[in-house]
Amino acid sequence: MAVDSQSNNAQLASTRILDYEHPQVQSVISSVGKSDRSKRDFVLAAHTYIVERMNAVYSMDEDRPVSETFRLNQGSCGQRMAAVEAVARAAGVPTRVRALWLDRRFWFSRLPLLRFFLPPRTLMPWPQFFFDEHWVDFDELYAPCHDLAIKTPVKHAFSNAGESLFDAIRHAPVDFLGKLKGTDYASYDISNVVLEDGGFFDTRDELLAKLEKKPGWFGRFIFNILYGGRPVRRIQE
Repeated sequence: MAVDSQSNNAQLASTRILDYEHPQVQSVISSVGKSDRSKRDFVLAAHTYIVERMNAVYSMDEDRPVSETFRLNQGSCGQRMAAVEAVARAAGVPTRVRALWLDRRFWFSRLPLLRFFLPPRTLMPWPQFFFDEHWVDFDELYAPCHDLAIKTPVKHAFSNAGESLFDAIRHAPVDFLGKLKGTDYASYDISNVVLEDGGFFDTRDELLAKLEKKPGWFGRFIFNILYGGRPVRRIQE
């Protein structure tokens, strides 16, 4: 599958969120180092760099510029995914995002104190990366879902209770899209938490501007009092 030139330009551009031309982002890119890596290996190296060096915290600011995420050295799953996107674009890898609406239940183990206050569904911008003439979902950066399911030491579907989904994709299937449905590894399928697929957007900025409904001041206040900036809660599974 090819990308047309107009989309390709949008899918490579530096944006307000994916601001890879910012010195803060360029500094990280230099730290990751391209050397003789392929573009995909470079994106994997950037993901590993973020996993190992950036603190996973609660945050509601999904439209925060990547430069600020790197400056703070902390971010939510969405903010860290945006960071990988920005680095990928800087390396000449087109990216786009898919609007997935997730059932509130997906967040219960992460946000137990907000269980009764969460909206019925929440928006997840799910990235894709264009490698070797086809789009690769974020969950398959390291390997296809089927291969991850065969090799993973994790014997249950991703629950969002232990490690974050940003970390988990290295070694376990995070199968929002039902790729394993009907296979021997269907137990890893978590497509039941996806209530709606809102389609593809060339940029995270566009998706959030069109679809994100920001919480009111009270909801933001409660979230920040209970969780804002704190390390992500992890339950031993």
